[in-house]
Amino acid sequence: MSQDSWTLVAEYKPDIDLVEICRQLDYLNIRYRVRRDSGMQELWIAEPAQLETVLKVIAFIEQAREETRKGSSGVSGSRAVQGLSFKDSLKKFPVVCITILLGIVGAMIVSYQFDWVHWFTFQDFLLEGPNIYFGSAGEALERGQYWRLLTPAFLHFGVFHIAFNGLWVWELGRRIEWIAGSGHLLKVILTTALFANIAQYWWSGPSLFGGLSGVVYGLLGYLWIRNKLLPHPVTRLPPGILGFMLFWLVICMTGIVGALLGGGVANAAHTGGLIMGMLLGAVYGFFARTNSA
Repeated sequence: MSQDSWTLVAEYKPDIDLVEICRQLDYLNIRYRVRRDSGMQELWIAEPAQLETVLKVIAFIEQAREETRKGSSGVSGSRAVQGLSFKDSLKKFPVVCITILLGIVGAMIVSYQFDWVHWFTFQDFLLEGPNIYFGSAGEALERGQYWRLLTPAFLHFGVFHIAFNGLWVWELGRRIEWIAGSGHLLKVILTTALFANIAQYWWSGPSLFGGLSGVVYGLLGYLWIRNKLLPHPVTRLPPGILGFMLFWLVICMTGIVGALLGGGVANAAHTGGLIMGMLLGAVYGFFARTNSA
């Protein structure tokens, strides 16, 4: 390696584990080399312009390790994904950003173009005055309208609905996209959305439902189980989050929330998303732990 064309970033003692730093640099597509010299480990990068980004990555990881040693419960992971600027977040978390954007578009369609909504529900419907007549999902699928299996997840009925779901997708989704990549998060979102929508239709039959809450619970279940199998500061949930979300799930099942908001709550979608997220967390967590062993 020609030292003239590379930039020295940091030196580490030989017993320091650099695996996590290297993993994050690989994810960010940063070319680097680890070189041993005089008993020390030297981290070099090919592009000097990327030095600031690399230093941020190192700072996040070192802070996470320090807080883990002190017994911090999840704060380090939150700081790691929140340390980026908004512009950098758009670049590093494209799947999270696109998912939230689609949710906002769905909310606008419901609010301002309700005549379009029937194209995005799980099954088609027809409005005749105050009455609504639903078709069946089978009929829609026979016509090749397979997008209906996913699109209900992006329909939102009110500002509170999209704000609540959007904030949780932002908080939970970035953790997965940071540590596992955009392609991985996309698979998790699509799978949990599909399972949540099918669960809601199976439970309630033809009805008007939508929202990313099933995906939110899917992300929650994924992080919960994956971190149990393969603990990591980024996937560790902040204190109280899991308990609050499970409590909210139960409260919604009582019908109180639906009564207060003046509408129904897709409880089956929440439960279905949670179950599928837990299964995905178990599968990916198991294989990730096996590969890192």
